[in-house]
Amino acid sequence: MQLSDLSQWVESQHTVVESALKELVEINTFTRNTIGVDKGMDTVSKLAQSFGFTVEVINQRHRLIKAGNGKGRPRILLLCHMDTVFPPDSAFQKYEPLGDGFVQGPGVGDIKGGLIIGLWSMLALRELCDDFDVQMVISADEEIGSQSIQDWYLGGHIGADYAIGLEPGFPQGELTADVDLGVVYQRRGYGAIYYTVTGKACHSGTAHLGVNAIEAAAQRIIRLHQLNDWENGISVTCGLVNGGISPNTVSGEVKGSVSWRFETQADGERIKREIEKILTDTYQYNPDLDLHDSIDYHVDTLLQPMERNEANQNLIHLVLEESKRLKQNVVPIARGGGSDANHTSAAGTPSICGMGAPAQGIHTEQEKIYLPGLFNRIELLISVLYRAVTGALETHS
Repeated sequence: MQLSDLSQWVESQHTVVESALKELVEINTFTRNTIGVDKGMDTVSKLAQSFGFTVEVINQRHRLIKAGNGKGRPRILLLCHMDTVFPPDSAFQKYEPLGDGFVQGPGVGDIKGGLIIGLWSMLALRELCDDFDVQMVISADEEIGSQSIQDWYLGGHIGADYAIGLEPGFPQGELTADVDLGVVYQRRGYGAIYYTVTGKACHSGTAHLGVNAIEAAAQRIIRLHQLNDWENGISVTCGLVNGGISPNTVSGEVKGSVSWRFETQADGERIKREIEKILTDTYQYNPDLDLHDSIDYHVDTLLQPMERNEANQNLIHLVLEESKRLKQNVVPIARGGGSDANHTSAAGTPSICGMGAPAQGIHTEQEKIYLPGLFNRIELLISVLYRAVTGALETHS
């Protein structure tokens, strides 16, 4: 097959692609539904093996699918996941055509459409060239930060020269046939801390006999929100507070959380230190009791950002060149939410994201994709991979 035959080849795959997508969408793969997630993994593994790909199990539950003969550089890693946010008792379980090319279903955009795009792109690439090394990793728990595979990403196991995330191609407006779709060159990092402020409870009529944990927490929250720096992409939010037992008592305990988002790893680590300093300072002191408020906390999440850099931009430029050649509307964007591309970027691998299916309403019961756009994205990813493995990225360096 020649690159000029690609559109015809993709068109010939429409029926089998949609059938595979429907089967995958209708397997409930809610993150904590491990039986369903494993069933989805087995289904994809069998499909990949029928294509002649090699499938490996990594970190017990995740999958690594290898296409090509492993010869030549660059090695490109496609990033995908199996889990969704829809529990088994949700009413949203079926793949349903909506008309005019739109289909809806749980995870159809985030990220099962992207998973299908990745598989068929590797299949076509094998028809286009002999020497290439493209692999696809499928995480079982990306929706909660890929906690059980994070060490694989960060521990130097991937050995990839580039990583491409197959998260949805986010429309820059209402999802239509011709809306611009984003390819992501930067994602912000995310951190979250849970804390407990302890004071001393007492009756409000004898407040001098206590240490007010609510007031101590409030003073922390005011200082934490002063760390916001919108111009530099830093946001700090105290999103959860719970304390006290009645209106006529001095609270002895408050539980809460603080989260922060950031564009660079350096900013993320700096804000973390400043948050910890604010949290561990004391704010309430009762001299009669010689008692301060105190705090316990733990870092629940720290996801490093996918930083913008020159190597990422070379890959972005290649995507834009191919989208222009194919007459597809693609624009470079930055996103706030994290993905597994954050992990590969933190490990030092140039990474981009958002090369999956055109989607809208993800994580809601209105999640849908534009199916003709999914086929366009298959053609785009195949073209980008072909250009990359045949040396195009060297000319962009």
